[in-house]
Amino acid sequence: MSQQAQLSRRERQIMDSLYSRGEATVLELQSDLPSPPTPTAIRTMLRILMDKSLIQRHKQGREFVYAPTSPRRPEGTKALKHVVQTFFDGSFKQALAAQLASDDEDLTDDELREMVKLIKAAREKGN
Repeated sequence: MSQQAQLSRRERQIMDSLYSRGEATVLELQSDLPSPPTPTAIRTMLRILMDKSLIQRHKQGREFVYAPTSPRRPEGTKALKHVVQTFFDGSFKQALAAQLASDDEDLTDDELREMVKLIKAAREKGN
C-alpha cells in the first residue's frame, strides 16, 4: 500500500494544498485548510509527512517552506490504483462506470472525445 493511501484526512488536505501551491509555509497551509488547526498542530503533521518522506523543507528567510518530494501525477496514479483495488475489486472498468454514472460528474463533449482517444491509444499499446 502506498504512503499516500495511509494518510489521515488532515495529512491529505496538507498534501493537496502543497500540490496545488507547489510549496507553502505553515501560515499558507493554515489558510488553505478547512477549520484550520493551530500552526503548532500543522508543524506536527508536517514533521510526520517528512518522516514518511512525502515532503521536504528548506529555509527561506525566517520560515521553512515545505514541498512534496515527488510529482503529483505518480502519487495520484498510486492512490487511484489503491482506490480501484479497495472499492472496485481491482476493476478500472467498474470504477470508471461508477464515476460516469455519478450525478457529480458533468463531462463536456470535448472531455468525452478525449477519453475515447485515450482508450484507443491504450488499446493500440496493448492495454
